[in-house]
Amino acid sequence: MVLCLLALPVFAILGIFSLKYRNLTKDALECLFKTVTLRKCSSGLDDRIKSDVTGTFLKYSPRTAKLFYRHYRIISWIIFILFIWSVYASSVGVYNYAKHGNCSGPQSSAFCVIKTVGDGGSSILILVQDTYYRLTGQEEKCSDYSPLKK
Repeated sequence: MVLCLLALPVFAILGIFSLKYRNLTKDALECLFKTVTLRKCSSGLDDRIKSDVTGTFLKYSPRTAKLFYRHYRIISWIIFILFIWSVYASSVGVYNYAKHGNCSGPQSSAFCVIKTVGDGGSSILILVQDTYYRLTGQEEKCSDYSPLKK
């Protein structure tokens, strides 16, 4: 059940490039709707993911495969919680960079991965910052070399 929630965005992105993942996206979406309506998932996506991962572990370490198979539900919840946390932390970092010019907030001198990449001249960071300024009505702070500049 939990991996259906996690698999949906991953398979949706991979489905852009491959038909195999488009079919898995449909299965994950069906499973998600059934989970939300408190019904059992009939697509078997959880079982297929569990079997595939266990089979991969079995090639290298039977003990690890056994451990994964027995504790699959707990491991999938841990992965889901880490995924949600990383999406939240990334969005806070992008928001802080767009608003304050640093990932950690106003007047922080902490290391910022986005700023380090941006020093190389990456235009996506300028686009994010300028989009924020335009949405908040602060067009005067937009960069002179912004692709959004009219």
